[in-house]
Amino acid sequence: MSFTKLKTILNSKGNDTLDNLLQRVKDIQKLQDIVIESFDKETASHITGCNIDDGKLIILCDSGSWQSKIRFSQETLLKKIRKKYPFVTFFEVKVSKKSI
Repeated sequence: MSFTKLKTILNSKGNDTLDNLLQRVKDIQKLQDIVIESFDKETASHITGCNIDDGKLIILCDSGSWQSKIRFSQETLLKKIRKKYPFVTFFEVKVSKKSI
């Protein structure tokens, strides 16, 4: 497929599913930026992803020890997250080996 044809498809207004998907990717990236910026570089390097589901912020990290450290930052992080996402009521930290 040529670049021009792909660009035309991406810019068309009739593709709501693709628009929704692209918007979701942008939203998750903004959320990840807020989460990552809330921690020091060392801690942030162990965060592998995040998402919001039913008012719950879910943070993925790469080990149990970092899971505990991130969990201790709950109040500070929730204050920052609620500025952009006021509907978030709590968060959970899970261990995952996948990276962002």
